[in-house]
Amino acid sequence: MASLTGDDLDGVSGGEKYPDGTVVRVFCMRTDRDAYPCGWAYKLHYGATVPDPPRTLGDGTIRRFDNLHEDTKGHELHLAPDPEPKRVKFPGMVELWERFWDEVPKTEFVVT
Repeated sequence: MASLTGDDLDGVSGGEKYPDGTVVRVFCMRTDRDAYPCGWAYKLHYGATVPDPPRTLGDGTIRRFDNLHEDTKGHELHLAPDPEPKRVKFPGMVELWERFWDEVPKTEFVVT
């Protein structure tokens, strides 16, 4: 894929279900809400359609980056089988998007 910009990712929301029983769901949106000091609300999720511990977390997550509680918990990586998320540094939305796709065994897509 050609080089992305923040403008390309702003408003991205969608997903894809795969024949192997996995799913990718992505959401990225610029925001000025106080709950998101980095200026982005996002969730980059790779998981199974049916939870399968210990391969997945209880909700089916295999790997997920999110900042749902950024103002209190920061940026998180949820990685099966560990139920405790890891705090991660936010390098910027484009860089995090690229890291996500480098770390999951699926082909990158952008939806709007």
